[in-house]
This record gives sequence, structure tokens and C-alpha cells, in this order.
Amino acid sequence: MIGIMQGRLLPPVGGRVQAFPGAGWQREFPLARALGYDSIELTIETASLTEHPVLSADGRRALAAMTAEHDVALAGLCCDVFMETPFDQPAASPILERLIEATAAAGLPMIELPMLGANSLNDDATQKAFGALLDSVLDRADAAGVDVLLECDLPPDALSRFLVRHRHKRLGINYDCGNSTWFGFDPDDEIPAFGPDIRNVHIKDCTRADYSVPLGRGETRFDAVFGHLAAIGYRGDFVVQAARQPDDVAAARDYLAFGRALIARHLA
Repeated sequence: MIGIMQGRLLPPVGGRVQAFPGAGWQREFPLARALGYDSIELTIETASLTEHPVLSADGRRALAAMTAEHDVALAGLCCDVFMETPFDQPAASPILERLIEATAAAGLPMIELPMLGANSLNDDATQKAFGALLDSVLDRADAAGVDVLLECDLPPDALSRFLVRHRHKRLGINYDCGNSTWFGFDPDDEIPAFGPDIRNVHIKDCTRADYSVPLGRGETRFDAVFGHLAAIGYRGDFVVQAARQPDDVAAARDYLAFGRALIARHLA
């Protein structure tokens, strides 16, 4: 399936590239279906912790109604809230537990944790602290039927070692191919190192100098990425998280065609 990040088909909120779109969130579902998207990956940040539909019974019923009416699945929940409340803060752990419970109640298959910026795992102390928190919630996630996917800036070998240390059937990777370009990683090294742990792929393009550019205008080696994914038998979701444009709906149409062409060449 090819999905799109929540809010990308509606006007930006507060100048943010990515955010929960607010009270009109339902309007995105018919737009996604009309364009041909199969799913939407929900996103939540601090500002939407009081209003996001995934966090209330009424909201979850509304989400279920939208998915049924428009045949657009929910790919999971991208937890951008942890970019604003990093895991070294005491408030982060109860938020994570609450989001796992809400994700399960909504029937979502996964939550995605951005281990970037203040959450970067590029030092041993942070790895140890976050690893302890992760180990403490993975069994709870398993009982809830929810995968916990990490989006990381670790080099391939270091990420592979971290996954081995915290091996759990509910732990996996969100692979953002644009971020990998931005960080200077090579898919020829990454996917052979941790490919079996990839359970969700963000389709994004970047250069080493420009973060998030329109698909096909950056330096991401998409054919190498999709070729490696084909080699490991990847059958998970793809979610478009590409650069916003003046006409986001037209851009989303082009981005979907870009993703479908890659899948046809390598994974069909």
C-alpha cells in the first residue's frame, strides 16, 4: 500500500510542514481516496494531544467511520510529540504509554518514534537510557498488538547492534530514505544491515545540503533503495512524506505516480 502523512493534503497548520490538521481532519480522507492513496499515517504533536481523534473513544469511532466510508486505511501513528518532549524528560514515558494504548484502541498497527534531534541515539548514555525505557514498554506494546518502529540517525552497523541488544518481535524500523540521504548514509550499506527489521518506509527526497525536496529532485538513490527492498522481500507499507508545494494536492498526485513507478519496477 502507498499512504500519505496526515495533513499533507490540507493547508499547513501554523507554518509547520507536518502537523495534525485540526478540526477539519476528516476532509483529508475523501481527498486521499480521490487521488488513489491507500492509507493515511496519522501524526501527533504536543499541540494536538488535547484534540487528536486517536485519543478519545468518540474520535476513534470517527476515524473508523472515515476509513470505512472512503476505503482509506490507517497506517499507524507518527509521534512527533517526542521531538518536542524528548525521551530524557520525565513527561515522555507516560505520553508513550498513553499513545500505545490509544493506538491499540484505534486498531492501528504501529507507532513511530522519531529518534532524531534531541532524541538522537548517537551517544552511549542516550542509547542506554532510551534502551531501558524501550525494554519496559515493548511487552506492553506486544500485549496491545502494536509495533514500535524507530526512525533513527544511527549509522547502519550501530543501528543493527542496537536492534540486536533490544531484540523483540514488536520492535522494528521506519526507514526514511530521504533522511538517510540527508545523513549521508548509503542504502547499499543500510538495508543489508537491518533490512529485515524495516516495517514501514517513508518516501522522501533530500540532498546533503537541502532537507526535503520534491521527489526526484534530490540525491536519494530510489532505485537502489527499492532494489534492496525487493531483494529482502519487503511487503510493508510505503508512506509519502515528501516536500510540500504551493499546490499540495497536485504534488501528492505526482508523488503517488512516482512511488507507483518505483514499486512497478522493483516490487511488482
